[in-house]
Amino acid sequence: QRLEYRLGPKSLGSFPVSTGRPGHSTPVGTFAILDKKPRAWSRAARLWMPYWLPFIGTTYGLHELPEWPGGKKEGAAHLGKPVSGGCIRLGVGAAKTLYDWVDVGTQVTIKKT
Repeated sequence: QRLEYRLGPKSLGSFPVSTGRPGHSTPVGTFAILDKKPRAWSRAARLWMPYWLPFIGTTYGLHELPEWPGGKKEGAAHLGKPVSGGCIRLGVGAAKTLYDWVDVGTQVTIKKT
């Protein structure tokens, strides 16, 4: 339940994350960032995903803790626990840091540890 971002062999930092809950696992493998959207709407979950970085179609991506219509944001206490629908959720601040750093095409490797 941690994300590490790297430039070659050098670690640039790491953040606690929330990945997929049982039955909604986050895919494991090597992917690439497909797009960048500062704020994306999930029709399936009916919520906003700030700093959206999809890596499998429009279904799986990295994003900040989600927000529901009306402005309620998921609590940071969920970070470090597998509670998402399969996306990788980052905390406030961490998501923007990663969003600003990453380019479309950046490799994403997801492993179970």
